[in-house]
Amino acid sequence: MSVTCEVTVQWGATPEQLTALGGALWRWCVRGAEGAGIYGCLNSQPLADLIAGTLPRSGRAGRRGVHFGLRDVASQSRKATIDSLRGAIPVNGVEDIVVDGISWNGAGSERPDGVIV
Repeated sequence: MSVTCEVTVQWGATPEQLTALGGALWRWCVRGAEGAGIYGCLNSQPLADLIAGTLPRSGRAGRRGVHFGLRDVASQSRKATIDSLRGAIPVNGVEDIVVDGISWNGAGSERPDGVIV
């Protein structure tokens, strides 16, 4: 199953937060790549920008931050994708992650920092 995700990085994210996010996304994508490479999961340019501590230049600029897409091919459902992202992605510097069109901060869910929204 392939689940589409969109990450929104905060405009004010620090270089350290961006680097941490890039490393976390690298590890998250590798866990499901099974030898096929991570580039079906995440375009290499946003990943390289994040690891370098800069906002993704190839992302789309929005009111709340810079958006870029990724795909999860390892999880079996939207909920499994959210659970794996919550366990892997640092919340600092991330405005939101939309999984199959629904925010991971949807009503009644727990954010990665443990806050119920």
